[in-house]
Amino acid sequence: MGAIANGPPWQRRLFHAAAGSILPVVAFFVSEPIPAILAGSLALVSLTLDLLRFRVGSINRLFLRYLRLLLKNNEDSRITGATYLLIGSCLAFALFDPTVAIAALLFLSLGDPAAAIVGQSVGGPRFFGKSPVGTLAFILVASLVAAGLVFAGGTQVKTALFAGAVVAAIVEILPLPIDDNLTIPLAAGAVMQYSGLIF
Repeated sequence: MGAIANGPPWQRRLFHAAAGSILPVVAFFVSEPIPAILAGSLALVSLTLDLLRFRVGSINRLFLRYLRLLLKNNEDSRITGATYLLIGSCLAFALFDPTVAIAALLFLSLGDPAAAIVGQSVGGPRFFGKSPVGTLAFILVASLVAAGLVFAGGTQVKTALFAGAVVAAIVEILPLPIDDNLTIPLAAGAVMQYSGLIF
């Protein structure tokens, strides 16, 4: 089966923003370890579906029929970004303080689509195939998320949050071999949690 052509950006990006924000928003209202357990359970279901459809062609064809516009290139034959997002969410909630995990996941769910939409809409130079203007859009959106968390009284950790926003944007533009739905929250979360800026 051939590679999937990228669908209209707004469909995939809107899904990314909405679906990716659900777990961090839920984490505002429930205590540990419920967010990690919920994310881990969903990740297991999603990974199982991916592995099953790779082995059963009829399941994969049905999957692609209804979700084609939400998929990136080659996700007909590899693990989807949604699965990586759920795995990244589970690890973030398991490894980091709740506020750090929530911030890192919102940086991803809102900043990544903003970078893609803005980056695809403007001309200019590209680094690793991505627009630096898109990276600036990521930093702006992630910084607004950080400011919102501070304003809402969820944290007093101002410096660490904004450092995490910048790190998340840098990781997004780098050509890393691992899906950025996994690397962005883990890298940003690690900086916020362990850099010493958290106190």
